[in-house]
Amino acid sequence: MYPTKMTNNQPDLEIKLEKRLRKNAYLIPMVTMGTAGLLLFGIGLMMHLFEAGRYWACIPAGVLVHSYVIVSLHEGAHKSITRTKADRLIANISAALIFLPVGELYRKYHLIHHRDTNSVNDPISPPVLRKLYLKNRFYYILCECIPLLYTFYLVMNYQKTENKRAPVNEIRISWAYFIFSIVLSAFWFVLVQPSLWFIGGTLLAFNVVSVLRNWCEHMGTNPDGTSNTYWFPMGFGIGHHELHHEKPYLSWLTLTVGLFKQKKETNPAKALYGILFDKSFRFYTKK
Repeated sequence: MYPTKMTNNQPDLEIKLEKRLRKNAYLIPMVTMGTAGLLLFGIGLMMHLFEAGRYWACIPAGVLVHSYVIVSLHEGAHKSITRTKADRLIANISAALIFLPVGELYRKYHLIHHRDTNSVNDPISPPVLRKLYLKNRFYYILCECIPLLYTFYLVMNYQKTENKRAPVNEIRISWAYFIFSIVLSAFWFVLVQPSLWFIGGTLLAFNVVSVLRNWCEHMGTNPDGTSNTYWFPMGFGIGHHELHHEKPYLSWLTLTVGLFKQKKETNPAKALYGILFDKSFRFYTKK
């Protein structure tokens, strides 16, 4: 059961819209794959600009990668594309095509985040991260902005304490999918031959955007808060976050439409101001 503040206002509009869209079994998958394809094309265009000397191109590339992850990897992890087992394959292929063959890892820890949102078992904001934030915000910000390295540390920390927690039906990683994703990513890398500097710069930009979005989602000053409804550039409905946690099967298309009708509680500028200057700005905690 996911935490939510929407219990007195059931999202009838979004549920009806989702049912309407799902009447054609191919509509959401086709629009999703088409959108992901356009975003991937945009990333490729930025890569060519970078190789032509426009080194700033890795910044918009990072934003495009973030959007691509939402509509492909994130949706696949929730089985929100085809609503079949094929979504897991789509998620792994999608991750491999941006040279991040971690679809299985993302799927596991993101679903655990949904299951244990804002609790001590939440891998996105574990106790070690919350303690660091309370001790030194600026050091916390620096650590969060280090791509992969700090994420790897958090994953290892979660794994180390996994057996100490109460028994649960743990979400498993498919090693077959994981290996397949690595092989596909290596093949794609040889075929495309991207600049390592472009990959590094894009990864840094993507990580900063992702961290900023996380601050929008599960941090704030509301003592009763669980998550926020917010605006985010090229967020593709992810800002409809309370509803996403309540009903994670809803597609990004449905969430995008519904978000226009929702009051926004925050945005990247407010979240950044809060984390830098507001002492009451905190991680939300499960009640």
